[in-house]
Amino acid sequence: MIKKLTFIIAIIISISSCSTFSREKKPPRAVPEIEETKVISQKEKAEGFYKIGISYLQLGDIPLALKYLFKAKKFGPREPKIYNMIGYTFYIRGDIKSALKYINKALEIDPKFSEAYMNLAIIAEENGKTEEAKKYYLKALENPLFLHPETAYYKLALMEEKEGNLEQARKYLTFSIRNNLDFLPAYVELGKIFEKEGKTEDAKQLYYQIIKKFPQLQEPYYRLGKLYFDEKNTPLAKKFLEKCYKINPESKWGIKAQEVMTKYGFEK
Repeated sequence: MIKKLTFIIAIIISISSCSTFSREKKPPRAVPEIEETKVISQKEKAEGFYKIGISYLQLGDIPLALKYLFKAKKFGPREPKIYNMIGYTFYIRGDIKSALKYINKALEIDPKFSEAYMNLAIIAEENGKTEEAKKYYLKALENPLFLHPETAYYKLALMEEKEGNLEQARKYLTFSIRNNLDFLPAYVELGKIFEKEGKTEDAKQLYYQIIKKFPQLQEPYYRLGKLYFDEKNTPLAKKFLEKCYKINPESKWGIKAQEVMTKYGFEK
């Protein structure tokens, strides 16, 4: 679950997974309405086509998403978010060369456009260029108006954690949480780092806080159950594993909780 959440970068936080639909179906606003309305400005036309492009991207239709994003570019040739979204759409398509072309064009227009740096960081990281990715995440954070710094800090933390730099990872996660008190992945990852550092009491306290804030999230229940099991506190281990399982027996964490309970003879 955390992996899925962490993939989400600032520019695509609003992009969620939906089912595809027939090409014949119209997006929320029909294109002729934009083209035939003479009173709206060029900027409004660009915004309209941009939103249509995003709506198709949400529905998994990349060709139509690109079609309307390019229409948006026609009416908004100096709008960095349009170029950045075109670049991201090419990235989803697997065309990295085109993706980099349009993302870098967004930065030519606005060198402080943090969302473009985030996309460059994601591409670099997925291609094993860790130091380059770090540079881009930090560059995104230079803009004080960046809307989602918690995401950049979180991604930096994951890279530092992977390299064994737990103290630096913990610092980045702390900054992530400070910038967004509801950014769930940072809380969970911080708890896992406390576990790695042997700070089990800190980890347990944090998991209790997560449960209070997000009572339907299964992972902290599972991790508390495991921690209590390691401490040979069977009643509490059973309590939290059962709770984890009952929230959603078919989820990843529900299945893991069931496996532990079955292995050690706990009743569900």
